[in-house]
Amino acid sequence: MTFIENKVRLPDGARPIEEYSRNYARRPDGMIIGIYVTPHQPVAVDEGCEVMLEDFESRPCSDAEVAELVQQDLDMAATYGKAGQSRWFDDYRDLPFISDGGCAQVEITFDPRSNEIERADCNGVA
Repeated sequence: MTFIENKVRLPDGARPIEEYSRNYARRPDGMIIGIYVTPHQPVAVDEGCEVMLEDFESRPCSDAEVAELVQQDLDMAATYGKAGQSRWFDDYRDLPFISDGGCAQVEITFDPRSNEIERADCNGVA
């Protein structure tokens, strides 16, 4: 991981490498995939929470709903990791990802046979 991080050049538009949680795994073809993601930003439930109703009205969240949101936030933060953290996953399918996201996610492909970075691209945007 350190070798890859010292070698990689992030694409234009990416943040500095230390602002990403850096996550790695080996694909079945032997290539190493790196998924760099910006850490999850917690929801500010202390600023209020509303539940949308079917009639487009809303109501305040119950204590149980707020507790569920807080737990979801903790789970999401654990999934994405912390800025500056490098993690190895045994299964590449467990790597965190962001749908779309632009440079909030950078995907790295490293060939351990040639010791070369084959790809370093920001994720697309819809």
